[in-house]
Amino acid sequence: MIKLQATPFKHILSIMLLYCIISLVGMFHHEIFLEEAQQLTIGRDSNSIIDVFNNMLYEGHVTLWNTFLFFITHYISARPVYMQLFHLLVINSAVFIFLRYAPFNLPVKTLIIFGCYFLFVYSLISRNYALGILLLFICCILMANPAKRMISISFVVVLMCFTHLFYVFAAVGIFVYLLYYTIGKKALYWRFAVFTCFFLFGSICAFFQSRRIPADSIVNVKPGLSWFNLHDLSFGIMNFARGYITIPPLRQQYFWDKQYIQHLSNAVTVILALLLFTATLLFLYKSRKALLFYIPPVVLLTVFFAMSGLAGSRYFGLFFIFFIAALWLAYYDGVTIFPKRNVSFIKKWGPQVFIYLILINQLFTGVYMYAADYKQPFSQAKNTIGYLKENHLDTQPLAFDGYNAGPPLSAYLGRKILYLDFDQYGSFCIWKRAYLPYPRRSLMDEISSSRYINSFKEFILVTNRNNEVNNNAAYHFNKLASFEGAVIQGEDYYVYRVTKK
Repeated sequence: MIKLQATPFKHILSIMLLYCIISLVGMFHHEIFLEEAQQLTIGRDSNSIIDVFNNMLYEGHVTLWNTFLFFITHYISARPVYMQLFHLLVINSAVFIFLRYAPFNLPVKTLIIFGCYFLFVYSLISRNYALGILLLFICCILMANPAKRMISISFVVVLMCFTHLFYVFAAVGIFVYLLYYTIGKKALYWRFAVFTCFFLFGSICAFFQSRRIPADSIVNVKPGLSWFNLHDLSFGIMNFARGYITIPPLRQQYFWDKQYIQHLSNAVTVILALLLFTATLLFLYKSRKALLFYIPPVVLLTVFFAMSGLAGSRYFGLFFIFFIAALWLAYYDGVTIFPKRNVSFIKKWGPQVFIYLILINQLFTGVYMYAADYKQPFSQAKNTIGYLKENHLDTQPLAFDGYNAGPPLSAYLGRKILYLDFDQYGSFCIWKRAYLPYPRRSLMDEISSSRYINSFKEFILVTNRNNEVNNNAAYHFNKLASFEGAVIQGEDYYVYRVTKK
């Protein structure tokens, strides 16, 4: 195997410094939204690690990220900015490892880290994906010498499995890679046996945590092989193309999790995805181990999308991340991303055209997303709570309407809030169908039936719907402020002083 050579510090220092500054500025201009606040408030409002596990019953996620958030919110600070700073530390660590050790030239590495995934999707959005990327990149370094590092890889793989189900898929790829590597090397059998035990422990735990969602959850995963039909399977395949061709629809306010190629027909997108997948295989086919690592997570991720119907840039980007890791591992077999020996014109320039077109596309998307998030609020929760605190309205009786828009408000307020939706105090959402009825109850029905709020002559109402607020015989509504223009639909808020007549 070829020895991994680190890029000198002097070559990456300026790039790393620039990335740190840009990501830090972007973080301070990014308002956390439901998905970020959900995990933060679970960590904040859990009394123990066991409580974190229990509160994640409806999440369908493994618990490592929320465990970190538990310690941050209990022992450092519950303010959202501390979660964001921790997340920034994680993604900057991953970027440093990538710049220092990834076996690509500096222009390719620079384009990757300033593309949409490392500049925005896995950087400014504080979720568990960046932690998985960091662990995967650490594995890529350790797998430069699997014979000596297999036990270390075992520990990292377990952490990957506890980070997200998607990284269990990557762990499967690592298992297949090491299995092929170990075959015929009897001296490594016991080490691989230890690795297998760790891998099975982590993957089985992650599987059961992901499958323990109660039957009354709004999450819908198709059982058995019911997803194996043309519609669902084509949806899963199309997402591969969306992970690479990331150009967003420029005229839509909701730029995140949308790609321009969604305007193409399904048949065209499926064909495009298959062509892209074939192109990625051509980079790897000379390295059997890298190919064995790459194919299992891609297939498992495709099946997951077919079963769940989930859609979003944060999911599809994993296709691209797995490809980066596979290229990294292929290097250990002497396979470089751009051939250097005497080859035909197509073999010399074809890979460069493919890689640079993908990366320039992602660079454009990353700059666009970063700038759009900088200019407009991702969520109006921070501004809304800031207004309440600035005008000392947070000390008055408060009622909040909009259950799945409440966690960001609770996160910035720093405490649980009264949800009018079902007349209880809470913070994070519990994804029960009963808690998220469709259509929603009318606002007046929620107010009039609330035993908490009706004990007050006057209270402050924060709602994410404005069309149902009208004076009537029972209540007078005085609009105090409105916060509109959020990127995330449903996270515009309206503040009223409500007086009982």
